[in-house]
Amino acid sequence: MKSLDQSAIRKQNIRRILDLLTLQSPRTRQSLAEATGLSLMSVTNLVDQLKEQQVLSLTPVARSGSVRISGRKAENIALSGAHHAWLIIDLSGSRFRCTLLGFDLSVILEINCTEEGSYLSRLEAFLSRVKNEIAAALQGRTLLGVAVVTPGPYEILSDTVFNQRLPEINHVKIKALMQRCLGDYNYYVDEDVKFAVRAFAPLINQDPCELLYYLFIGEGVGGAAVHNGNMLRGLNATAGDAGQLASPNGATYETLLSLPAFAASLGCPADDVRCTLKHLQHIACTQPEDYLRALEQAAYYAGDMLYNVLWVLDPSHIIIDCRYAFSFEEEFIHLISDKLSSRLCASGKRFPAIFPAPQGISSILRGAVQVLQREWIERILA
Repeated sequence: MKSLDQSAIRKQNIRRILDLLTLQSPRTRQSLAEATGLSLMSVTNLVDQLKEQQVLSLTPVARSGSVRISGRKAENIALSGAHHAWLIIDLSGSRFRCTLLGFDLSVILEINCTEEGSYLSRLEAFLSRVKNEIAAALQGRTLLGVAVVTPGPYEILSDTVFNQRLPEINHVKIKALMQRCLGDYNYYVDEDVKFAVRAFAPLINQDPCELLYYLFIGEGVGGAAVHNGNMLRGLNATAGDAGQLASPNGATYETLLSLPAFAASLGCPADDVRCTLKHLQHIACTQPEDYLRALEQAAYYAGDMLYNVLWVLDPSHIIIDCRYAFSFEEEFIHLISDKLSSRLCASGKRFPAIFPAPQGISSILRGAVQVLQREWIERILA
């Protein structure tokens, strides 16, 4: 039992090191020790093990008075993308896309779907192209894992996805299809929001009182929650999917808050997602007052929806990832917070911390890498 406990602790500590380096690189051993609460010697041992796996790069710290550990000069530690890679296949949007990332999250290759035809024929043709292009792009790197992002709740036992707006995908055996088209890799399949929430899990403590809720507002509206490091899934893998809650007027919040609904409120033509976002960005720049008024209405709906989430899940942290907030992100969060605060003040409930999703590499990609890293750690320490 003791050896099992030690193994579990070691896995947890390696995950913490990688999570911290994913959020911010480079760091020194001292910085990692302070952030994790581990001793310098423990951090050094973990770093040495990861260096042996060729996933870290170490460079000398260029300053005088650097802290030495066991006779070593202080070093900057960062993730390295030179030897290993991750593959993320995203089926969640209107067009498939694939991203090949180095271990350090550097983008090696991006492939967008240009194929036409039925859903399944497009997907198979796209995967055939992905197989050929990544073989050339890897350039000697080892592909450690493949994350497949689905556009709806993924049922592990049946290997299927449920999506009301995209019925063609409901009967596709996702993992089986990937293995047939791409080959025998380590696959991890899940819904887009469940990958995305993983990107922020390191931000909260492993405390029974802390629960992280992630809300995505885009082509659809979805949510997911993590508690004590574990994903809340539920019987139908739909736990946290607040977009399907009914609003007071009977419509689901997804129909009121989604990108198409927001675009319609501004008279923006219904187009594919990229074109719609370009139109909206133009309106946001040229008619900021009109745009803010539309955002205020969207924030009203979002606050109303999150009020229900607060009573059911009672999250300590909420991350809001809104595709159409653009440069008004802070105003949007503020409007939602005001809406929630006005309804919660009489209840005596403590107010959760609410943050916008950070810009840069998408939450889905970062979360997918977090999951693949965990699976890889399990394998190397098995």
